[in-house]
Amino acid sequence: MTRRGGQATRGLFLFVALGALHCQSGNPSELEVLFAGPAELVEPDSPAHYSRPQYDLASYEAYDGQSFFSDAPAGPFAEGRADDPHWIDGAARGVLDATMRQAQQRGEADYPSAALYLLSPSVYRERRASRSLHISYPPDGAVFPPNLCEPRVDWDDAVNDLWQVTVGLEDTSATWSAITEQRQWRFPAPIWDQIRSLAQNREAWIQVKGIRRLNADAGPSTLQASGKVHFRISEWSADDCIVYRIVVPPFNKRKTPSTYSRDIGSFEVSPFLLARDNYCYNCHTFSAKTGDTGMLSVQVRFMSPGSKLPVYLGIYDIERQQGWKAKLPFDIQMSTFMAWSPDGKFLAFSANQQLVTFAPTVFETQFAGEPTSDLAIYDVEAETAFLLPGADDPDRLELLPRWSMDGKRIVFGSAAVGLHPAKTLYDLQEIAFADGDGGTRRSVPGASANGRSNYFPRFSPDGKWLSYCQSDGGILMKSSSDIFLLPADSDGTPHRLESNVDFAADSWHSWSSDGHWLVFASKRDDGIYARLYLTEIDAAGHASPAIRLPLKEEPLASFNIPEFVAQRPHIDEPELFDIVRVEALAREVAARDRRGQ
Repeated sequence: MTRRGGQATRGLFLFVALGALHCQSGNPSELEVLFAGPAELVEPDSPAHYSRPQYDLASYEAYDGQSFFSDAPAGPFAEGRADDPHWIDGAARGVLDATMRQAQQRGEADYPSAALYLLSPSVYRERRASRSLHISYPPDGAVFPPNLCEPRVDWDDAVNDLWQVTVGLEDTSATWSAITEQRQWRFPAPIWDQIRSLAQNREAWIQVKGIRRLNADAGPSTLQASGKVHFRISEWSADDCIVYRIVVPPFNKRKTPSTYSRDIGSFEVSPFLLARDNYCYNCHTFSAKTGDTGMLSVQVRFMSPGSKLPVYLGIYDIERQQGWKAKLPFDIQMSTFMAWSPDGKFLAFSANQQLVTFAPTVFETQFAGEPTSDLAIYDVEAETAFLLPGADDPDRLELLPRWSMDGKRIVFGSAAVGLHPAKTLYDLQEIAFADGDGGTRRSVPGASANGRSNYFPRFSPDGKWLSYCQSDGGILMKSSSDIFLLPADSDGTPHRLESNVDFAADSWHSWSSDGHWLVFASKRDDGIYARLYLTEIDAAGHASPAIRLPLKEEPLASFNIPEFVAQRPHIDEPELFDIVRVEALAREVAARDRRGQ
């Protein structure tokens, strides 16, 4: 199920490159004359976005005093019909119910109202298309990596029906022009190759002119021109490959998302691990960013109807090209949000984890809750696993671990148990690894106790920065999510990256191997489907305006959990699937006690 992006060469089209005219179709002299002479510079309409939606929730008032774990009375969510949605989805709903009721009895939480998540509306705002001519993409000041494939230029215009796109370089007379009948245009590969080379040392610009063709007697309308959008090519290449999942929203426990790898220098997409309609692959992560060394881990759930949803770990040694299934020594096998130690010897993960999802209403109002979660360590060489002392508090949720680049400490998200996901605020905390002995946790200043939820930490490979997400509550599917940055030693003031938008989610992210680029998932295009965006991080930790990973076909699905790797991983998909498939035998991982025995 796809919606096709506009083709750059469709319709009337010509180039004027460095003074040399090349006609691809149509009569160039007739086309050129339409855009000759002065043009009226037009400004985009204001405001740029619609206001946030307001919903009439009167019909839900009856649920405000009702627990979402109880049977619903007659009404919008009445029980008794097969097509009626449930408040929540997941085997752990009883556990979440118990922890929330206990928190309420202790005076630590509000009553678990069934209407609470309905009263937490999305912050998403729909972009208002400008009626006047305006370039909507790329953003002004955009920075492109020199190894990125041909991007697309998009514009709004409700007046004209023929456009000329011109690309130029500052302080030179070099220009490239094209004429098209579409409101979008993709750089042809030969032209983009030239610009990638020439625009590294100077700024480039894009301008679109438009005209409305009338009948021959009346003649054409007034020639209009957009403002110029400036961009440049970075001196730093991004990693050549991104590994990511494709997920069709809304989220529920029966999803079977596949994982793919993408060469950013082309439009080539390759299967990394296909779900085959029977598997859910979660939280793929690498111990190294080279693509040909290190370890890979992935959580696997077998989703075939009628099955008991077996859950296990898949481990793969990329250099040795061998792997195995691992059964962990915990009653609950969920092992999401994983992170490898830099040497690839230890895997930190969220253990004893249970997940509950809430039925969505509109846009981003879906929630996911975790009634239980601890931090655990899998010692790959010793074939043992254990909870990390100091990060296994039964009254706290501990998840989303990330190792510092020296392997000495782990940063993770932590929150009190028993709260509604809309009211759960995670703090970033850190703890020493100390050869598995753990220690006393410490809250990260600026990323804890700030009235917001702080989660998904990532260290830059150069050891300079710690990035993380911050939202108004919870950790998943939050339209209020933004990406923040602070020094890697956790001693400094965090700042919100300039690449965020304030009207949609910017969330899952990954650093390039040299620390100069971030790739992240954003729902800024339509509020529903996440696309991958890239931003350059400068020496001071500031971000350039974000650019989209170019697509020729846009799936009606979300991209999430992107992982930058320097080259396409040396992994054969059928071989990897044979290792993690449900029929393969699993290694029994032994439990290690706190004395390391």
